[in-house]
Amino acid sequence: MQELTLTWSHVIRIWWAAFWRWLILANLSVGIGVGIIGIVLWAAGIRIVPSSPWLTAGIYLLTVPAGFISLRLAFKAKYHNFRIAIISDRDAV
Repeated sequence: MQELTLTWSHVIRIWWAAFWRWLILANLSVGIGVGIIGIVLWAAGIRIVPSSPWLTAGIYLLTVPAGFISLRLAFKAKYHNFRIAIISDRDAV
């Protein structure tokens, strides 16, 4: 396996691959999560203020797993002329 020099082109490609995946997954998870929670609260007759700290914290918590999943997907992706590999440095000379 040949190690390549890390260039800004590589960094931007990896960042973009992770970012657009996160953007889609985060929006889907927040939309679905807030929708389900809203329906349950509405059915229970509970009113929540849109600027509630609980709602903000819930939205944040829904985006964290989306970030991990999107980063994992970006690591698995094959890019033009390179791919990301995590290798052990134990065998390094």
